[in-house]
Amino acid sequence: MNVFTRASASLSLVAIAAAAAAQTAPAQAPAATARVVYLEVAPADVNRAIAALKTYRQSTQKTAGVTSVAVLQQIGRPNLFAIEEHWSDAASLQAHLASADVRRLRDDLQSALLAPIDDRPLAPVAVQPSTRVASDQAIYVLTHADAGAGREMVPGMLQEIAAAARRENGNVLFDGTVQPNRTNHFTVMEVWNDQKAFEAHQAAEHTRKFRAAFAPLSGALYDERIYKALN
Repeated sequence: MNVFTRASASLSLVAIAAAAAAQTAPAQAPAATARVVYLEVAPADVNRAIAALKTYRQSTQKTAGVTSVAVLQQIGRPNLFAIEEHWSDAASLQAHLASADVRRLRDDLQSALLAPIDDRPLAPVAVQPSTRVASDQAIYVLTHADAGAGREMVPGMLQEIAAAARRENGNVLFDGTVQPNRTNHFTVMEVWNDQKAFEAHQAAEHTRKFRAAFAPLSGALYDERIYKALN
């Protein structure tokens, strides 16, 4: 074998190895640009938690890169709260997670918590910026949905239901997201102008169709929680 033949063979082996590596390399995780935080405090500490959460909201609204932040109280369970945040880019969210504001909130609530804070960064699946303004009677819905086999079908399903929901009367926001570190864990974020609009959405044909299609794929209870925003 002459030098040219050996060189050609070596290049071929390199090309084959590179192609194999590309085929076996794991897909890059999607970048989180949203965040939902679930908090459960002792009933006796509800007012203290509300004060701490309002302070956190006020400071976070001034943070570079934030597009919206809502502090929510679960309807019927007033000691359960959630924070829903949307950010312009992943870098801004990551900087915020390392900020003094986040640490201060954790410190302020530590003695009031009944369970560890559940903090979930979320990447877009079916996300569309909304310029609609929520009313004082707005209903906020956070749904955590796990998929087992067939999880690759869920993004398309979320895109379809999101497009239909946004056309409904009374919709303010409808976003589908996924956890970057657990790509079978999805979170649906909804805002409706009032209870009537939300109930109409629940009964809509496209909602029933989505729930029927998702049920066989589900790996756990379809965990839908309903909130009001703290004023």
